[in-house]
Amino acid sequence: MRGADEMTADELARRLDRLRADLEHTRADYEQIMVHLAGLSSTVTDQTKRRALELFVTVVATDYELKVLLLRDLSDPTDREVWEKYLALLSWAAIEELPPRISSEYREAGRAFKDALKPIKSDADDMTNLTEIRNRVVAHRDLEGGDHWLAQWHLAAIANKHNGRSVLQSRIVAHTGTILNALRALGTAIRDRHPDVLPQRASSADG
Repeated sequence: MRGADEMTADELARRLDRLRADLEHTRADYEQIMVHLAGLSSTVTDQTKRRALELFVTVVATDYELKVLLLRDLSDPTDREVWEKYLALLSWAAIEELPPRISSEYREAGRAFKDALKPIKSDADDMTNLTEIRNRVVAHRDLEGGDHWLAQWHLAAIANKHNGRSVLQSRIVAHTGTILNALRALGTAIRDRHPDVLPQRASSADG
C-alpha cells in the first residue's frame, strides 16, 4: 500500500495537470472577453445591461485571478505564503462583496451563488481567518497591540513547509475550488440571459 505522502503527491500532480489545461483555455477566453466587454461598455446605455456587463467583468476577472494564483500555489508551494494571502483576499471579496452586486434580474442565480458559498460563509473560524488576512496581512499589514500580523502569517507558512504540510491541506486552497464552481454557475446565468456578453470566438465565460 502506498504511503499518504505518495498519494498526496499523485493527487497534486493530477490537480496541476487539470488546472494547467483549464487555465490555458481560460486565459484565451479571458482576454477576448475583457476586450469585448470594454467595447460594449462604450456603447451600451441601458442600465440593466450595464449592470450585467459590470457583474460579468467581475466574474470573469475573479475566475481568472483565482486560477492563476491557485496554479502558482500548487506548482510552487515553496512560496505559498505569497500566493495564499492573495487567494484569501480574492476569496473574501467573492464571498462578501460579490453577492450584493447581483441584481434582482439574477435572483435565482444569486441565491444559488450564496448557497454554494454557504459552507464557507457559515464557518465562523474560516471567515474570521479570511477577514484577518484580508484586513491585516494584505491590505494594511498591521502591527497592533504587539502583534505583527504580517510576520505571523509568514512564520506560520514557514512552519507548515518545514513540517511537511501539503498545500492541499490548506483551507484557503480547499475553498478556492468551491468559489470557482460558484463563479462558473453565476457566469453561465449571466451569459444565458445576455449572450452578447461573449465575443463570438470565446467558448466560455466562466473558465
